[in-house]
Amino acid sequence: MRIWKNAMSGLVLLVGGVWASLALALTGTGPEGPHGARILVAGALVAAAVAAWRWRSRRWGVAVMLLGCLCVYGWVRTFQPSNTRDWAPDLARAPWAEVAGSKVTLHEVRDFRYRSTTDWDPAWYTATYDTDALTEASFIVEPFSGFYGAAHTMVSFGFQDGRRVVFSVEVRREQGETFSALGGLFRRFEIAYVVGDERDLVQLRSNFRHDDVYVYPVTASRERITAFFMDMVQRMNGLHTQPEFYDTLTSNCTTNLVRHFEKVATKDVPYDHRTLMPAFADELAYELGIIDTDAPLPQVRQRYHINARALAAQGRDDFSARIRAPLQTATAPAP
Repeated sequence: MRIWKNAMSGLVLLVGGVWASLALALTGTGPEGPHGARILVAGALVAAAVAAWRWRSRRWGVAVMLLGCLCVYGWVRTFQPSNTRDWAPDLARAPWAEVAGSKVTLHEVRDFRYRSTTDWDPAWYTATYDTDALTEASFIVEPFSGFYGAAHTMVSFGFQDGRRVVFSVEVRREQGETFSALGGLFRRFEIAYVVGDERDLVQLRSNFRHDDVYVYPVTASRERITAFFMDMVQRMNGLHTQPEFYDTLTSNCTTNLVRHFEKVATKDVPYDHRTLMPAFADELAYELGIIDTDAPLPQVRQRYHINARALAAQGRDDFSARIRAPLQTATAPAP
């Protein structure tokens, strides 16, 4: 029993020390990266806990560590999200919407044209969409090359006039900042709803990042798709006025979409490994009947893998139509 208690107490000190070190090093950091000097504070906390354990008792050591972690947690909570930082150029503008009946006017719709992932012509526009003319939605999955289980997910909405608009939940990076899944646990990044044209948000990923991209038609009634669209608009507007932090586990691209998908699914959406590892999000959508289920999932994935079509459609005005066309038609040379 004594050995077990010692092991548990040691585990508390180890876990608490690691958590405090990460929280102190990463919380509130920007492009400058982790604050190494703060780790000295965590080191002092661990030393105090070990000293209390050695010279007083096991309980004293655990108490010192828990009290220290509580203080660090209180300090972490003092950091607040902001909409006024020196943002990366592709995230400089935050979209917002005006709603008047069935008409939704989206401002700051992104429409960049890329020559590479670092060289582009920036552009944003304002457009009005009529939810009465909303016809379909697509669930987009971009598994990350070389990172098992990691992916980005988006949703695209289509209208009767052929226009499409994509909603992408992303980390809002500052100038010079790069994404860190670990940093995303410690209030390092704000979350953003990026709204854009498919020639921007889809083509960037398929043609320039060269990641696999899957564009699945959503199986749902127009009423449910409209509810889904409006729910995303309301969430986007909320973030425009009241920013929030991104969280790698609880508020990432897929967990936010899951909450919106509840407007589409006819059954409860479970939160499991397919939410935390969004490369498997299409498996969850398949199970819920949100995407095609008329064939085994590997065949459905092959059907809606759009990279070959996207490469053939690069730079074309009918990009959205061509990535959804039969493969032979979409990849045929332009007349």
